[in-house]
Amino acid sequence: MSQTVHPHAALPQPLSSASGPTGTGMAPGAPPLREQLAYGLGNFMPTAVTATGGMAMFFYTDVAGLSAAFIGALLLLVRIGDAVWDIGVGRRVDATRTAQGQARPYLLWCAPLLALALVASFSIPAGLGETARHAWVVIAYVALWCGYSLVQIPYQSLLPLVAPDPDHRLRMAGVSSLVQFIFVIGCAAGFPMLKDALSDGDPARGFQRAALAYAGVGLAFTWLCYAGVRERVLAPPASTRGSLGPDLRALTGNRCWRVGIAVQCVLGVLIGLPLSAGVYYFTAVVQQPQLIGPFMGLGGIGLVLGVLLSDRLTRRWCKRRVFILACAAAAVLQCGYLLPGLGAVPAVFVLGLLCNVCLGLSAPISASMNGDIADAVEHDSGRRVVGTLVATVNFASKVGAGLVSAIVGLTLSLSHYQAGAAAQSDLARHGVLALMSVIPALAALGVALLLAHAYPLDRAALQRLRDELARRRALQAAAQPHTH
Repeated sequence: MSQTVHPHAALPQPLSSASGPTGTGMAPGAPPLREQLAYGLGNFMPTAVTATGGMAMFFYTDVAGLSAAFIGALLLLVRIGDAVWDIGVGRRVDATRTAQGQARPYLLWCAPLLALALVASFSIPAGLGETARHAWVVIAYVALWCGYSLVQIPYQSLLPLVAPDPDHRLRMAGVSSLVQFIFVIGCAAGFPMLKDALSDGDPARGFQRAALAYAGVGLAFTWLCYAGVRERVLAPPASTRGSLGPDLRALTGNRCWRVGIAVQCVLGVLIGLPLSAGVYYFTAVVQQPQLIGPFMGLGGIGLVLGVLLSDRLTRRWCKRRVFILACAAAAVLQCGYLLPGLGAVPAVFVLGLLCNVCLGLSAPISASMNGDIADAVEHDSGRRVVGTLVATVNFASKVGAGLVSAIVGLTLSLSHYQAGAAAQSDLARHGVLALMSVIPALAALGVALLLAHAYPLDRAALQRLRDELARRRALQAAAQPHTH
């Protein structure tokens, strides 16, 4: 026996003009802690790829003996090609319908491809001619980042599918961010040490063995993530799936998506600038370049502390408000690098720690935004386009990361920074200070203003979304043919 109920009957007005209950109904039970931890384990493989990416240039030039110009062009072209590839991967996630869900199957079947590509990208077979060596690197590096997208985009799409309730999604994003930052510290510090320990006097062998170890651990953790989580959101009916055009119109016509894209782009600048400028700051201003490693390590601790504090604050206050205050505080703290006499090492380390606490505060909230925006798009258009949404957000983050390189290069050039010089001019030091202070402060202020004046998803709005989508999904489930 079946009944006919259109799953998107009585669509309400867009969120900006929605009215009705504030959403005090009971939400489904939160995913248990073991499932949240299993989801967090899925961070390891993407983190390993990005963390070891910093060693890739050195491996190809100093170990493999390839041209720096060739490798630089390759890295740039691969990142440009990411935009089209990522959209394609997001589309496949949105179109996938299996007994295991939409996103989980990619963790099972694509993680081995990424693991193999990671090992291949740090392995160049002996005896190859120059042309063959270049061809190997091109194929391996392209495969690495294609495989990265095949795992990372489904993994990020998984969060709103596993945790439909906005509050539960935020809690799960907090656990995931905590695990991720632990992985970031471990991967960034561990890979260089591991490749030295496993080299047996041959740097190439050390890189290959370290990559093999990271690939093995990453594959195991990704499969544990696959096995430990389950998708709870019912896939939309065929009538809501179609060509790219309608889905992109559903995204671009949504205010939350437009603001979210801008936030992620500017956030990429805010996060990336101190990381890129830190080495210049400790070289030209503090004049103790050996301290950059401990400074970054302490920053990682600050991120972890921020994630832990974020969980407590967002249980009491609206997460949008916490995000705004965290960015406003980051803007003030970044300007602290301009204070006279701050070159003293203890003060610099304390300031860096506090700035990273602010970034850690915002990390779980930022991670949960994809699901919130997907809910808003589904609410307004009736279309569930999580994979495509994640792909566009990832691209915005990559644009922000690309802007970091442009900003750093332009600022250093305009301030006449002399690479390798023991002493820099006052203008050069001011340029480096701007990269650590004024420019990231403006980025943080920009994020705060965008969230405060253009992003409508506060706690009450998210509760309305939760209740309305739960009602629609119940109608959708009732409309599915079934027999007794």
